[in-house]
Amino acid sequence: MLEDFFNIDSFRLAKVIQSIETPVYVYNAHAVINNLNFLTATLSSLIKQKLLIRYAVKANSNNSILKLVAQHGAGVEVVSGGELRRALRASIPTNRIVFSGVGKTREELEFATNEQIEQISVESIEELTLLASLSKKANLCLRLCPNITALTHDKITTGRSCDKFGIALDQLPDAYSVLKANPQLNFLGFSVHIGSQIQSTEPFRETFKILAKLLRDMPGGLEVKRLDLGGGFFVPYHDHEKPFDWKAYAEAILEELGDFQGELVIEPGRFLVANAGVLLTKILYIKKTSEKTFIIVDAGMNDMMRTALYGVQHAIVPVNPSQDSQTQRVDVVGPVCESSDYFAKDIDLPLDLKQGDYLAVTCTGAYGASLSSTYNSRPLIAEVLIDNKRPYLIREAISADYLSTFEPIRLCHET
Repeated sequence: MLEDFFNIDSFRLAKVIQSIETPVYVYNAHAVINNLNFLTATLSSLIKQKLLIRYAVKANSNNSILKLVAQHGAGVEVVSGGELRRALRASIPTNRIVFSGVGKTREELEFATNEQIEQISVESIEELTLLASLSKKANLCLRLCPNITALTHDKITTGRSCDKFGIALDQLPDAYSVLKANPQLNFLGFSVHIGSQIQSTEPFRETFKILAKLLRDMPGGLEVKRLDLGGGFFVPYHDHEKPFDWKAYAEAILEELGDFQGELVIEPGRFLVANAGVLLTKILYIKKTSEKTFIIVDAGMNDMMRTALYGVQHAIVPVNPSQDSQTQRVDVVGPVCESSDYFAKDIDLPLDLKQGDYLAVTCTGAYGASLSSTYNSRPLIAEVLIDNKRPYLIREAISADYLSTFEPIRLCHET
């Protein structure tokens, strides 16, 4: 049943479908708030330190989502100047904004320092040197590369020495020298993020051990006031998958970092929004061959590319409950001209599905709309937020007509 995944009844989704064409993302504000409250209450009850939640904007950067998490006590973590501007437009206070990312430009760093945001997570000696050259006060953490394998998908692992993220541990003496030579750089502490969809708490524990050793070995003149522990917490997409063990995560913090007296920051993204969203899509055709039954829908990999990118299959359910207990083995595929344009292969769906029925691709509130594109000149997908049981359009679809109306603009003139 759809309600098992989304906590909103099919009737209300049918109302959305009557108002706006599919494909469309629909988010449940209540689910986002519940996830945030659960996380805050659970960790705050288990750890000693002051806890700061900074939502990872890249998971879902819609301004309505940003305003929602901010209204309920969280700040944000951004990874580009564009996301920083989104956060400011959503009225996120500057003292609740963390700026990460390996390729910050001079212009982005100048903007961030002018706004005096809460924390810049510096990811290389080169970035630290550039930041120092601006001669402006900057609040910063050094993002470390702890060389930890996170036991997750290779494309979302970020804490190994072969990955592009963070400062290698053997480069920290150089970083300390830059900090001591530039008093305008306000050193807060260390930041880490080792990957995404991490199910085991052991990689986190190993990372915390490295942080604890750094705390013991800090040189004179530098004080660690904050540890940013990143995010990457596992979110189950199917009933058989176990949820993340928050108690074991908190125990790892207590056992490895229990003596630390400063602030702890965590940066949940997917955990707050994934199960709060569904992708609604209409069945265009049911195509039968001697080998396969294909359910061809109007959503494509441009609308939700996680399956094409990572091979991850989300649970798919009919919007309207089936009256028939019989099922059929099918592939659910999109209209984009790529063989990788599919949402699921060899899954069981009701036998009585027909052309014009609607399906919901579940747990797509994270990295769905934020990764969407106009590939094949398809419209950029719309987004709807259901808040207090009322649906609100929070992003209009950008039509194919709009995409084709731009006229060339001459950039330079011949002399």
